Amino acid sequence: MKFDAELVDIAAADSPANEPAMEQLLNIHEYERRRMGQELHDSAGQLLVSLQLSVARLRLMEQNSGHDGLIDEIQGIVLQIDREIRALAFLHHPAELSGRGLCEAVQSLVNGFGKRTGIRTSFRCLGERSAVADPISTTLLRVAQEALVNIHRHSRASSAKVVLARDVDRLHLTVSDDGIGIASAVKSSREQGIGLQGMRHRVEMHGGRFNVRSLKQGTRISVVVPLVAA
Repeated sequence: MKFDAELVDIAAADSPANEPAMEQLLNIHEYERRRMGQELHDSAGQLLVSLQLSVARLRLMEQNSGHDGLIDEIQGIVLQIDREIRALAFLHHPAELSGRGLCEAVQSLVNGFGKRTGIRTSFRCLGERSAVADPISTTLLRVAQEALVNIHRHSRASSAKVVLARDVDRLHLTVSDDGIGIASAVKSSREQGIGLQGMRHRVEMHGGRFNVRSLKQGTRISVVVPLVAA
């Protein structure tokens, strides 16, 4: 059965009495996302390679036919689809992040996001880079991943900034963009969907704070998590 996480009553699932339900929902959402990323990479990616080869063959067959402009247009569309699929596959299943420290993993995520989407990105890692407990590292990496997915899907942004900072006893993560901003209508918990509600739930499970703010231009997501030694 296909699972559509967006249709679940997130507000009810995220209440304190239903934390196990929210955890189960996040696990299913994570599984579906990874499966989607893998399928995009394996299946759709291979089909696009075949389509690109077919367009190249068509160009050879139709030399001097007067159809060069149309073939160029088709090839341009194919390249756009290819870039979109590569971006979605990476964001939904960034397998290359495994085995890295938190700063290195987030930096790799941000760099891969910019390379595949064309959105200008910057990343700063401030403070000490010593090891962070795995559950906290995973939470902050998932928040950064989800925030970048939202920027790609909804923001119409041309640039995005990610800052990861560490002080004596806390980790701070900020993701901001210069897009259209989050509409006031989606600030209510029932309309945020699994994305924002999932981020908030993950952060609060570690005693942290999660905030989404609409700027004059764009949106800023801020996370503060108490630091637990690895």
